[in-house]
Amino acid sequence: MSVSPQTQSRPLAWGFAGLAAASFALIVLGALVRAHGAGLACPDWPLCFGQLIPVFDLRVAFEWSHRALAGGITLGLAALTLGLRGRAWRGAVRRPLMLAWALLGLQIGLGGLTVLLKLQPWTVTAHLGVGTSFCLVLVWTARDLFELGREPAPERAILSASARVLLALSALLLLLQITLGGMVSSHAAGLACASFPSCDGVSMAPSFTGLVGLHVLHRFCAYALCASYLLLTWLTRDAGFTGRLVRSGMRLLLLQLAFGVANVLLRLPIEITALHSAVAAGIVLVTGLVVREVVYARAEVPSLSNTRGEALGIG
Repeated sequence: MSVSPQTQSRPLAWGFAGLAAASFALIVLGALVRAHGAGLACPDWPLCFGQLIPVFDLRVAFEWSHRALAGGITLGLAALTLGLRGRAWRGAVRRPLMLAWALLGLQIGLGGLTVLLKLQPWTVTAHLGVGTSFCLVLVWTARDLFELGREPAPERAILSASARVLLALSALLLLLQITLGGMVSSHAAGLACASFPSCDGVSMAPSFTGLVGLHVLHRFCAYALCASYLLLTWLTRDAGFTGRLVRSGMRLLLLQLAFGVANVLLRLPIEITALHSAVAAGIVLVTGLVVREVVYARAEVPSLSNTRGEALGIG
């Protein structure tokens, strides 16, 4: 008796989901490494003080654990890749799997450069961005495998052109915001504006240059992203699962805004800094899943002229 693709793919789907969870934990651990000033606790790479297992103190433990977890994720991805060998449906996840390996290779290289170049801001920012992208690809792959051969096939809402444009704008603003956040962190500009909602107790934007300007741009981009996402939430209110994902993203954005304010008013406590990074990654993952739903919905419908979505005003 033949085994259905859904039955075969489910253990691998859980494997990719677990690997995504480990990657998410690695992002949070990376934030803790930065918050503890432990980015150069191991001053060489790939070893630590020339040893595979060094003598530990708190900072070395943070940095070494970060590297060890990254190594475990690499081994996990290799094992899952081997698990896909010989599967007739492997082609369904070939592209995201190739992208995952490309991002992982780039991330390993950036991790080494971050140490060897002594925490250059561009390496720190790129390391954060690529790591978050890698986590998103793992989540995307897990969802693909969970849905493989599923009966009935999942129903996806067809969004209107205006909603799709707004989603693209939100995704671009999110990309910019993650980049700005990485730059604020790597340039130690988290308290360049030491008050809220104003920057210096007088003006919301006393300058657009230097560290103050960087912090101000980070805040303004957050406001624009929240506004864009709020409008997207309204436009997708009847869009089923896609709409629920957007609403989850909006809730995370509001939580992220609260953590951002707390970071300033409480002077960058380590716990809030870690939560700020975790929620930022969560927003990326949720937004990526929204994009996935929209992309697959468009691909599955040959003609968009007479869809139920249009009748509901969302297509």
